[in-house]
Amino acid sequence: MAKALLCLGFLGGAAASPPAAPSSPAAGQHWAVIMAGSNTYGNYRHQADACHAYQIARKNGIPESNIIMLAYDDIADSHSNPFPGKIFNKPTPAGTPGADVYAGCKIDYRSKDVNAANFIKVLSGDTSASGPVLKSTANDRVFVYYTDHGGPGILGVPSGAEGGYIHAADVNKALETLHSKGGYKELLFYLEACESGSIFSNLLKAPNAKAITAANPKESSWGWYCAGSGTGGDLVDGKAINSCLGDEFSVRWMEDTESADIKSETVGQQFSKIVKAVTKSHVQEYGVTSFDSEPIGNFEGTDGKSSFTSAKSAENGNGVNSREVEVHQAYYKVMRAETASARKEAEAELASILARRQEADAKFGKIASVVMHGDAAKAEDMLEGDLFADKFDVECHKSALAQTVKSCGAFNDYSLRYSRLFANLCGSGVGVQTISSAVQKVCGQDVVV
Repeated sequence: MAKALLCLGFLGGAAASPPAAPSSPAAGQHWAVIMAGSNTYGNYRHQADACHAYQIARKNGIPESNIIMLAYDDIADSHSNPFPGKIFNKPTPAGTPGADVYAGCKIDYRSKDVNAANFIKVLSGDTSASGPVLKSTANDRVFVYYTDHGGPGILGVPSGAEGGYIHAADVNKALETLHSKGGYKELLFYLEACESGSIFSNLLKAPNAKAITAANPKESSWGWYCAGSGTGGDLVDGKAINSCLGDEFSVRWMEDTESADIKSETVGQQFSKIVKAVTKSHVQEYGVTSFDSEPIGNFEGTDGKSSFTSAKSAENGNGVNSREVEVHQAYYKVMRAETASARKEAEAELASILARRQEADAKFGKIASVVMHGDAAKAEDMLEGDLFADKFDVECHKSALAQTVKSCGAFNDYSLRYSRLFANLCGSGVGVQTISSAVQKVCGQDVVV
């Protein structure tokens, strides 16, 4: 992969100069919404991605007042952080301090305020939110960046947030609502999540909006700069972060932006470069292509000032399937333990993670089996197949997920994957009542959420 990236100029080699593009218009403002949808130190990478994106927006001239940032804010001061008060999005060798993306990262929504309701309100310009929302106009351009776990048709939110997910239908409705209010001239949405293509495939109808996703509707995205044999792994200045530092799609677009002339590299050119650079998943685009010839600075900033870091662009970081990151990190914590007590603690953490995943596997496996009347092969198809990725019954899916949360409790980072089960059941024609009955049979009485 490094050879391929050298051809693109991603490792500091000379890249072909892109053709000139129109300069940013004088009229209209630039707005940005940035959200890290997870919490806990094991998800370090999402807040690192989000704060890095914030730094890019600020350095490139988007006013602080026009950037709305949502992040749980439990990473910088975590007891697990070897650099208290700092967060890094890229490894560095021993003796080389990293670029602290947390410094100056102004967070508008944190802790319990990072939830589905507030994100949708921010995106749609609904002032009933608990903090700032988009106040953009029909002359303005809006950039949205969201990074977290996901599943077919859903995006994650921090553990403890109601329901545990944001539905694709609500994201797209929020964009349509914003446009109906005269809330943007053009909108560009970058999305980092597993099955992120499912959020917009056949659903993005908002005018003058374009979405670029880390993965197609059927596959995982990938954590990047993780512990292992990749260049730098998760080491910053020689110290192990013990959590992946970023996600592949995210570090690719941000490190490209930092190395590019944002007044000349276009939206279409950045998309083409990212498609080639991201090797573990298939980057997708949805919506309009009418502003592909516009410079990325029309969305990611206007001034084209010097980049946040001077580091060379995206090296070959060790990548891990996002669904397996928590297991990967827990395993490396065991292997890195320097005392018997530390090893036992790490082993207990790994065992707890595996038990939680096995519990989810068993629960959703039983639901599939009940609906399929005990036919194991059909149940497995519903659990793991991509049977109806292009035939997404939104209303059935929303209702099935809502009933599952009522009866079984909120989704978590891992169980989001089982949104696929309900997408497949709904797509195959199984009715909501049948699904709800199976969920209630497996999980028992409704839980308090």
